[in-house]
Amino acid sequence: MPHRSRGFTLVELLVVIAIIGILIGLLLPAVQAAREAGRRSSCMNNMKQLTLAFHNHENALKTFPLAYTDTTQPGKNNWAPFVLPYVEQQNLNAGYNLALDWWVEPNRTLVANHLSVFQCTSNPEPNRIQDKPETTPPNKTGACGDYFTPAGVHKDINLALPTAQQFPTTLDLRGVICWYTDANRTNRIADITDGTSNSILLGECAGREDVWRRGIRYQNDFTSSPKIRARGGAWATTDNAYEIGQRVAWDAAFGPIPGTLQINNSNEWGHCFYSFHPAGANFAYADGSVRLLSEQTDLYVLATQVTRAGGETTSGQ
Repeated sequence: MPHRSRGFTLVELLVVIAIIGILIGLLLPAVQAAREAGRRSSCMNNMKQLTLAFHNHENALKTFPLAYTDTTQPGKNNWAPFVLPYVEQQNLNAGYNLALDWWVEPNRTLVANHLSVFQCTSNPEPNRIQDKPETTPPNKTGACGDYFTPAGVHKDINLALPTAQQFPTTLDLRGVICWYTDANRTNRIADITDGTSNSILLGECAGREDVWRRGIRYQNDFTSSPKIRARGGAWATTDNAYEIGQRVAWDAAFGPIPGTLQINNSNEWGHCFYSFHPAGANFAYADGSVRLLSEQTDLYVLATQVTRAGGETTSGQ
């Protein structure tokens, strides 16, 4: 009799499909974890380049850039235009006029450029635009970034700290890259008396101008009630930097900012640090190193690493 080949029964086929499904289910998290590891590494490389740019600026001019310049004078700019020549953006730098505000021409056209060195690769929407309406035109418009210079620690952080860890009101809580004041006309390496390896120069505050709270997105809206905005989105804006430790939403009706004051709670201006990396965020230190800090990092310990000359200890952690 002729031999007849035997095919799969329906039960056998379903078993094979089930096994394949299980294997995919086991492999998918590993693939996703590997992809995120690559994105996190790319983000760290961006921050490393920017930190080296700060140091090249300091080597050339004997001072770091300011978080933002004197706001009583023309030429309102943050730190980013000052480091452009050190991150292979000589063409943008050549056309940028530091004597003019960042949102007016010719600067306005230049800051509309999306620059990958200012973008975290884990951000689901890296190519965002800030377009903030002004009572006197033009709008403050520019391409967004995901990194900022923590200018220091705000006294409101004491509201979230136990009594034994609260900062004295007389303590110097300025950050490595602070903004211009009469008492802070420059940022120098010599000002970092806490040690460059202990002092954060650059951190993540990703996703602005949209508001992100614990992974939930609230789209930027200047006309809604309440208005929704995570201030400081554009990489060139003078709103980029802030002092951490606050809970004030841009529109008070959308606040106070809920949740625990910690890494990855909210990307709103003045709050803390925020990234799209699972369980932590990247930080660049004044010695040039870049590290991932956990969401669970003690708030007091984090704050002591933001200050440059606080002289704090971490014995209270």
